[in-house]
Amino acid sequence: MTRSLVLTADDAGTDPDADREIAALLAGSPLTAVSVITTESGAERAVGHLARSAPHVAPGVHVVLPAQAPPGGFDDVAGRIASQVEALRRATAAVGTPAPDRLDSHQGSLYGLTGRSYLPEAIGFCARQGLAFRLPCGLELYGDGDPVLAAAEVRARHAGAVAAADAAGVRMPRVIATHRGGDAEARDYATLRDHYLGLLGRLPEGTSEIFLHPAPDTPRLREQCATWWRKRTWELRLLSDPAFTREIEREGIDLVARW
Repeated sequence: MTRSLVLTADDAGTDPDADREIAALLAGSPLTAVSVITTESGAERAVGHLARSAPHVAPGVHVVLPAQAPPGGFDDVAGRIASQVEALRRATAAVGTPAPDRLDSHQGSLYGLTGRSYLPEAIGFCARQGLAFRLPCGLELYGDGDPVLAAAEVRARHAGAVAAADAAGVRMPRVIATHRGGDAEARDYATLRDHYLGLLGRLPEGTSEIFLHPAPDTPRLREQCATWWRKRTWELRLLSDPAFTREIEREGIDLVARW
């Protein structure tokens, strides 16, 4: 059985201290990928750090949609996706690093789990642009204990989207996984580490993705992320923890940069 893992840092471009740490991790830790938000005016900064520390890394585009959608949703979502992809392409071209090669969804906004789904628009855009898409082929890890993802209508929507992406030749990860709670759910570093160590043992055959949100402890992080700043600092610590690296090796998991 061959198991490969893309280990991704999400939310680059939103915090200068986190951007520096993520770039350093890509140069010297199990981290293999990064996803950049372009709507916070920090994409150029994040890509600049990547150019210095990890110039081989092609970033993903962490697509953000406004939290307050109009009734019926956004009719211009394909244009919104295109503008964010183009912003990151311009940033990478300016420093001579690889162009973005995949798309994913900040806070699940493209998936439509609690509202309108933009999966057809996202899949169509990826097919036209030759991009991969963070749509898991299976929900067995990300959907653990989630009643929304267990609902029959959501499962049917997911299956239809996976079939459409597969038919369009859009690359997808086998499964995706993370820690979906905040500080209260994470409890402490040891508990969070055990969660991620357990995920490694459950990865199926194929190429999967685990994504985290590593960030250093700063006054800005504490202010902006009042209920989940500790978890972000623990995820930063995890990526430098020898126990995490040893478990990846013990499980025989290949670390790769793309799915």
